[in-house]
Amino acid sequence: MKLIYTTTLILLPFLSLSQSIVSYHQSPNGGQAAYAYEINDKFRPEIRLLSNTFIDDFYLKLMLNYDWIEKDNYEFYSGISLLGSTLGDPTLGFPLGLNIYPFENQNFGFLMEFSPNIPFDEGSGAYFAGSWGIRYRFNRN
Repeated sequence: MKLIYTTTLILLPFLSLSQSIVSYHQSPNGGQAAYAYEINDKFRPEIRLLSNTFIDDFYLKLMLNYDWIEKDNYEFYSGISLLGSTLGDPTLGFPLGLNIYPFENQNFGFLMEFSPNIPFDEGSGAYFAGSWGIRYRFNRN
């Protein structure tokens, strides 16, 4: 219990200085629900849970993205990701993405992402993955 309190006390000030983001990505392989936060308007660590999977085959994706271009109504980013599964080998990815905020209230927007992926399993070949979706930013100034 002390660990939970200590972690909360350490993380709360950090999260209050950042911008929380939730999103949903859709692709032919299923959906991904994501939570991210921006640090200094450039770095965006993100965690994604893949939906449409069985409980015993749980997928989790950890990402670190960098916004190369950030304007009021769009962002272009690239990064690195690690996809893990309870039943399979991890996969390394290199996402390229575009977030578009077309409305006056620029908290809500759309996203497109393309990622070459390289499985650690030598028997599996590299592949490309793409997704589109929606994104909501909290505490946008």
